[in-house]
Amino acid sequence: MRPPVALEEALAPLSRRSFLRAVGAAAAAGLLPTGCGGERAPWLRPPAGTALHQLSARGYAVLAAATARLVGGTGAVWIAEGRIAPAATADLWLDGMPELAGPLGQGLLVLEFAVFPLLQKLRPFTALPPAGQDGVLADLATSQIGWKRDLFKGVRSVAFLTFYADPAARPLIGHPGPFGRGTVTIADAMTYTVRR
Repeated sequence: MRPPVALEEALAPLSRRSFLRAVGAAAAAGLLPTGCGGERAPWLRPPAGTALHQLSARGYAVLAAATARLVGGTGAVWIAEGRIAPAATADLWLDGMPELAGPLGQGLLVLEFAVFPLLQKLRPFTALPPAGQDGVLADLATSQIGWKRDLFKGVRSVAFLTFYADPAARPLIGHPGPFGRGTVTIADAMTYTVRR
């Protein structure tokens, strides 16, 4: 998404100082997005009784929304229904790796609040419709800028790890569970075939 040519031509003669003044005036006039939105959908909040240790409430919402878009299909429906809460799983997982929690939290805030020209959006990520979120994620994945691709890879990795680690996701991939534990025996491992 590029600004119209007329806008680019109008901004060309601005110095850094006059640009910052214009942005400040636009923010004061309420013309720029502030990141404050209305009530979040229930699935963008931690389940009742869940205390977050590593993710902020905003980071939880961003990770839940991004995971739903990345997983897609039935997985996205199950996240929205609350059958799988990958962001809650991520928060627990990050308790064991606090050195990863800080960078992930910062990345999620960039994904939520950064606007054009840094990211291809003008509103918070969680306020975008699904197609808008898909567009932002696609831009990150295919960007020529390294930090944008790194942000995508980090969010995608955590999203997939936490979604598919949830036992509730096993029916989606046809995985019976860890072999040698519970009802899944080692003999089951010998007969298990991967569905394609």
